Amino acid sequence: MRSDDEYPPGLGDLRDAPSVLYVRGRLPRAGVAIVGSRHVDEEAEQFAFELARSLGHPVISGLAWGIDAAAHRGALAAGIPTLAYVGTGIDRTYPPEHRELESAIVEAGGGIASEQPLGSAASPATLVQRDRLQAAHARAVVLISSEAEGGAMHTMRFARELGRPLFALAARGARDEGNGRAIGAGAHALPWDLRTAGLRIAQGLG
Repeated sequence: MRSDDEYPPGLGDLRDAPSVLYVRGRLPRAGVAIVGSRHVDEEAEQFAFELARSLGHPVISGLAWGIDAAAHRGALAAGIPTLAYVGTGIDRTYPPEHRELESAIVEAGGGIASEQPLGSAASPATLVQRDRLQAAHARAVVLISSEAEGGAMHTMRFARELGRPLFALAARGARDEGNGRAIGAGAHALPWDLRTAGLRIAQGLG
């Protein structure tokens, strides 16, 4: 509940902050959200994995295929807590193939969080709602790769409205059209170079 000490302080910045948050495991008080498309190439997935592993901050993402899963796994590989905001009740797993990943996140000291009641299934609306929670909980949001209408663009929009620092990898073509739009809207452009990108994110976090 919002009155609990464990309630993430960043969520209080939302006009429609959830009064109740359901959690499995533990909630890091803040972190860096790493987001992107479900359908990406191997280079983008590997970059997300390595960035999450090297940042030194808790990683927030959404348990989906592609960039989300790679970011969670990168944090796990480094022993860094990672938090998955999901669009289902926390007693369900979406996608169901990520049940093992979900368990690994909790066992490693991270958490699974949702505002949806137990038993709730995912829907387009609940997935967008969870995107705003990712944005609010994060100190900054990093877009790895997204098409123009990808779900990660919702997270970027919410983060912009909340005044969170935004970063996006440089667009490599049509597959990263969302990245180009994010940079055009004010996100800090990052090169596809892990060390340089990491340094710029660290500087942006202050």
